[in-house]
Amino acid sequence: MESVLEYVLIVILLVILCLLYLVPALITIFNTVNLIKKKKILEFAIDVLTFILGIPLTIFLFGAWEAKEYTEPIILGRDEFTLHTPISYKHMPTVLAIAAVAIIGYWILRIKKEKLPPFITLLCISSMYLGMALGIIFIIQISKNIFTASALLPYEALYLTLFPLNYILCSIRLIRQIIALKIKNPEEKEDEFCEYKFDANQQSLEMNSSNKNESVYENRLLNFCYRFLSKSIGWYTAAFVLMIPVLGILLVILVMFGQSPDSVIKAFTETSDWTLSQEISPPPIEDYSGHYLCTVALKGHKKLVKPTRMGIRHGVKIVVNRQLCVANAFEQLIQERFPLLHKRIRYAYDKYGYPLSKHITTKGRADIVYILMKPLEWFFLIVLYSFDIKPENRIAMQYTGRTKIEAR
Repeated sequence: MESVLEYVLIVILLVILCLLYLVPALITIFNTVNLIKKKKILEFAIDVLTFILGIPLTIFLFGAWEAKEYTEPIILGRDEFTLHTPISYKHMPTVLAIAAVAIIGYWILRIKKEKLPPFITLLCISSMYLGMALGIIFIIQISKNIFTASALLPYEALYLTLFPLNYILCSIRLIRQIIALKIKNPEEKEDEFCEYKFDANQQSLEMNSSNKNESVYENRLLNFCYRFLSKSIGWYTAAFVLMIPVLGILLVILVMFGQSPDSVIKAFTETSDWTLSQEISPPPIEDYSGHYLCTVALKGHKKLVKPTRMGIRHGVKIVVNRQLCVANAFEQLIQERFPLLHKRIRYAYDKYGYPLSKHITTKGRADIVYILMKPLEWFFLIVLYSFDIKPENRIAMQYTGRTKIEAR
């Protein structure tokens, strides 16, 4: 029974890995081929799979990171993502709104194709332009850590960029197809607007060729639009120009719901650790559970505990104050001069200090511990000044990466 269960679990795991790794890669290959070749391979099915699998996979991978805002320090020593979020949560609604408009525009154009009126077609293409621009920016943002950022599986950041990439490939292909349909056989389209005259002698319809190269509309604006959209470059240009008011209207609506006008920019710049990031996050810190003096230096009120600088503990930056350095210098001296006594002190510290640190969860508690430790700090100083030639040098060297003892 157990062997059957193990077999089922292995199969399920293989299916999940296949969905996460193999299928997205294959879809990307198919979309690339369909963009290049005239003869498409399962075009509609691949399009559907791109969105049905791509959107949930992107949401899953991004959510699995549980990344923090740049204002929060990364706590090392825990099972958590070691980078900050690539998209600011504060401005995330703007990004999601643009993405939603782009996806809706794509599928309206994908289903209706040439049946849409010219203006609606341009609106759909404009929304797709916005989606492609957003996808390019997102890929650039992720590119800095594209092979290193992961929380559950290897190369998560790389796979996080696959849906934006595939959306770009699908959009380019669809826009080319639609514009090709719109300008197909322009001579025949123009003939529909040409004037005809009835020649009674010949009993037939003859086209007035003299009008063929003249205006097809009496209205100059309509005639200009007709001529402008008779070429593919006209469609690309008109959609690009229309993209600006579409984005403007969308931003106005978002501002009404609390977003800022420049949220689309700040979503990527108000971050840290990524390509377009312009903010500097607090240095990473180690999980202080079990190290109550480190916790005091970090969590206590600054005016009281007086953190002096950043230190290095086991290769990780931590917050250091005078009390912490004095205590660590004392321990280092005891270890050098009285190793047996140091073992007993270390045993007592490990036994009582670790449980105590779990209760230092507020600034007030950290302040109390700091005050209670003051007499011991003075005792440590007396010992240091009694047995060390240069006690202040020893204190200053603590947590600089050059001390023998860094554990406290």
